This record gives sequence, structure tokens and C-alpha cells, in this order.
Amino acid sequence: MAGTLLIIDDNEEIAVLLRNYFQDRGFFVQTVSDGASGVKMARQLLPDVITLDFNMPGMNGAEVYHELHGYPETAGIPVIFFTSTLLGIIKRMILTNPRVQFLKKPCDPLAIEKCVIEMLALPKLAPPPPPPPPRGN
Repeated sequence: MAGTLLIIDDNEEIAVLLRNYFQDRGFFVQTVSDGASGVKMARQLLPDVITLDFNMPGMNGAEVYHELHGYPETAGIPVIFFTSTLLGIIKRMILTNPRVQFLKKPCDPLAIEKCVIEMLALPKLAPPPPPPPPRGN
């Protein structure tokens, strides 16, 4: 059940390890090293799943997550926070739902893969309908 994975992480070593791991399993993987680039890439790529670090220069993971949820095309993309930050801190900033998971670094690649596969099994969300046309006065 391969798909498209976007990795947003400023730690190049972790990004490369994850990219190689998932590419070896048939995924198309794109990596970016900062939050602003992650938002831009997510809007272009429309990945099936995003892994997202929390502590990054510029936009942190919570800011990236909230910005992605401001765009209809990216609001429903499942996100896996993969971070060394205390998970309790992150969970207070993010409304938990089935499309959000939290994993603590370091983590066994099999646990990450299991989480990605669970996210891929979620039904796709339809984008919200366009707003109605303006009414004449």
C-alpha cells in the first residue's frame, strides 16, 4: 500500500533515513527542511501522508499544521508528528483527531511505517464545496 509521503524535518540525517526507508518500500517521498517550504510543497504535491517535526527554524510544526488546515486542499492530509519535543506540549497545541498521530524520536522505523500505513487506510476527505456565488443586491 505505497503512496506519497512528504517529510518535513530540519534534521537532514533523519530525513534521509526516512526517505530511504520509505522509498525502499515503494513510496514516492519528498523531503523539505523547513516549515514554510513544507507548506508550499504540501500544496503542490498533495501527499497522502506528512511526517512533521515540531522544532524547526522559522515555523514550528504546530504552525505548519495550522497553516495546512487553512487550505481546503491540504486540510485533510494525515499528519504524523515525529519529534523529540515532549508529546504533551504538542498535544496541547494540536486538536487530536484520527488524522493526527504523535511519535517520539528516536523511533523504530517499523513503528513509523505502521503509523503511515494506518494513515493511508483512512478514507480520503472530500474538499469542502466552493462558497456560493455572491447574490445580487
